[in-house]
Amino acid sequence: MIRTISSSLESFKTLTFSPGLNILLADVAPASTNKHTRNSAGKTSLVEIIHFLLGSDVSRSSVFKHNELIGHRFSVEFRLDERWVRATRTGSQDNVITLATDDARALGVPIAQTLFDPDDVTVSIETWKAILGARWFKLPIDRTDTEFRGKGAPTFRALAGYFARRRKSGGLDTIEKSSSDQQPGSWQVAISYLLGLNWHIAREFQDMRDRRRVIEGLSRVVKGGELGEIFGTTAEIRPELARVEERMESVRRQVDDFEVHESYRELADRGSVLKDRASEITFALAEASSAVEYLSKSLAQESAPLYADIERLYAAAGIELPNVALRRFEDVKAFQASVAANRRQYLQQQVSEIKAQRQALEGELRDVAAERTTILQALDGKGAFEDLIRLHEKLAELVSRAEILRSKLQHAVALENNKTQLKAEAAELELKLQRSYESSEGAIKRATVLVDHAISTLYDDRTGNLIVEASQMGPKFRIDIQGGGNKGGIDNMKMFCFDTALLRIACERLAPGPRILVHDSHLFDGVDSRQVARALLYGHGVANEVDGQYIVALNSDDYEKAAAMSEASLASFVNDVRLADDEAGGLFGFRFDME
Repeated sequence: MIRTISSSLESFKTLTFSPGLNILLADVAPASTNKHTRNSAGKTSLVEIIHFLLGSDVSRSSVFKHNELIGHRFSVEFRLDERWVRATRTGSQDNVITLATDDARALGVPIAQTLFDPDDVTVSIETWKAILGARWFKLPIDRTDTEFRGKGAPTFRALAGYFARRRKSGGLDTIEKSSSDQQPGSWQVAISYLLGLNWHIAREFQDMRDRRRVIEGLSRVVKGGELGEIFGTTAEIRPELARVEERMESVRRQVDDFEVHESYRELADRGSVLKDRASEITFALAEASSAVEYLSKSLAQESAPLYADIERLYAAAGIELPNVALRRFEDVKAFQASVAANRRQYLQQQVSEIKAQRQALEGELRDVAAERTTILQALDGKGAFEDLIRLHEKLAELVSRAEILRSKLQHAVALENNKTQLKAEAAELELKLQRSYESSEGAIKRATVLVDHAISTLYDDRTGNLIVEASQMGPKFRIDIQGGGNKGGIDNMKMFCFDTALLRIACERLAPGPRILVHDSHLFDGVDSRQVARALLYGHGVANEVDGQYIVALNSDDYEKAAAMSEASLASFVNDVRLADDEAGGLFGFRFDME
């Protein structure tokens, strides 16, 4: 429970709170606009200050890093157990919290023994969060050798977010998340822990999701080909591996049967020469055969001179050229016969020479073929040492490729098996969660009754339920109210019902518990004034029940409408400090541009 919030900033409006309901009002100045991103009245800033003093992370864009605020102290005085403690933090030294020495000792903070005790001591933010986690939520300060060790266990910051939801972080979007970037494992574990359910199973679901994320990431990379040398699919790898292994065995047999012939290179070269000579001889034989055929035809076509024609020629010449002396016909006849005989003799001689040449070529071809056959027989199954080396290199290459493929196949099988195992594990965890809910029926019933009570208080004509269910993605929590579902006022009231139930259960189970609930005015956007009035009074009753307080920041016009509809007066719950969104009316006392 908070008593005061203050600052070293002179213009800061110190806030004092009481047990029960506390309403902080903010007026809207007539000249205000929404054209600039600036700090306004300070309703949202109030929630940010509370979180700042409860150990939240501080980013560079945080309001506490603004030049106008970074050097100033912000303090909260609140009750831890039965002791009022004052904690101070600055934006310039956001890694520590300053406590009074007596308070630090009372909280168990080790203090070095000196002659004179300092008035104040600083503790790290991590130590501060551990102290708050122990006082508010029964978390161990030292998690070593406890069920809270390791990743995914409940933390103070994850739990505290439900009792002062931050609109800027998306804390007002859904009932189960205190910020928009909160992962399922965080909110499932946190809510399970606060409600008294088995949060260890929720952590197991997160472990499973972490493994699934890795496997899905690998699968995407594999499909994209970025890890082609490491991963693949079994359907693609198996046939390629079969082909490589077959080729590998073939080359291995060649290596095993290979014999090195010492004169292999000389014999191989001689065999190549003989092969070329055989080709030349075959071509020459073809030419010789063509020549013999041609000459034989020419010889057969040679015929005796046609002497009758010559006689007629001579007779005609004697008539036409009476004074010309002509050679005697007998001489011409003898000369013609001599020419024909010489022609036939020449052709016969040519045919004989070519036939003899062809016979010699045929003999040489037989000798070449015989020698080449002998060489090939000598080299059959043998080779040069260099060829054997090349075979070994080829075999080594295939063996290496086969090993890579076997490794890829092993990875692919493991990846695909993991996918199948994750599906089975999700089903087993869902069944395990269902069984744990059966054993936690009392805790679920308590939460259901409290939510139902809140709904029935807010609405006369609507009913609703808190739904706690098991799924293959882990615990699910939701509230159903008739007429909800369109992100209107009814959906905002689901969050109110859930938060008040969570506060009561946390304070019952983890006594004394947090004993504080803070809501920004945005929670009541779109909510009917009657429901706003009933919610304020109901929150006051819950705060009194847990010996704590319900702090609400409202716009003054919304408050006035609710007050007019309220069954009881709300005036006594209004804080003495009244904010406004003009230049000096905000919580910080001045307005400044935000980055």
